[in-house]
Amino acid sequence: MADDMLGRGLRLLTTLSRHPEGLGVSAAARAAELPVSSAHRLLARMTEEGFVVHDSSARTYALGLRALELAHGFHRTPAGFNHLLGPMRQLAERTGLVVIAGILDGDQVLLVRSVQGSQHLQLRSDEGTRNPWHATSMGKALVAARPEADRERLLAGPLPRSAPNTLSDPDELRAELDRVRKLGWAHAEEENERGVRSIAVCVPVTDPDAGPPQLALSLGAAVVLTGREELHDMVPLLQTAAREAAAYGR
Repeated sequence: MADDMLGRGLRLLTTLSRHPEGLGVSAAARAAELPVSSAHRLLARMTEEGFVVHDSSARTYALGLRALELAHGFHRTPAGFNHLLGPMRQLAERTGLVVIAGILDGDQVLLVRSVQGSQHLQLRSDEGTRNPWHATSMGKALVAARPEADRERLLAGPLPRSAPNTLSDPDELRAELDRVRKLGWAHAEEENERGVRSIAVCVPVTDPDAGPPQLALSLGAAVVLTGREELHDMVPLLQTAAREAAAYGR
């Protein structure tokens, strides 16, 4: 029972992390697939501990300061992707663009690290953000490196449109993944968000028994400031940063 309650509490925290505006008890319970009574007890307890805050006027719950402590604590651990920061900062300084690191989590790309560049117009790249794999250059790079069975499973899943340019046809995406596998890098042209283009490469795997790459690095740019060919010319710099990140992570 203790493990079950812990699991329910973690599901609620995960649900609230995806709704920064806050949720009422019923909405939170529905999203976490819990009975309302259980959600109410757990939210009250987590509020006492500071992991959740309650807005009594709006009757909503949102993540609290203790959740922020957990996030910062994670980044200080060996698993917190700290080895990426040196190469990412150097790349951001050289290009002026935002550098983002992400992993594939299910059918989404989860942003785990970001470093802002120097351009006056910077893109939103909040750590912890999730995006559909097929709408992002990082997602395409990571899926292209997966075994064929994994690629086909993801191609058969929901492929929602995030923007007018999102590729949502499985055959078109399959051809795109073939191109990525051939070239060794991926791009997205206003596919996840209007006005944004990006390129991405996988961080190489140094252990031959570790399986396909688990991390990708991306350069993101506003289309009004950085042309498509200009961004594509930065692929060698991105590949160098990825190799350096792999070396630091050994």
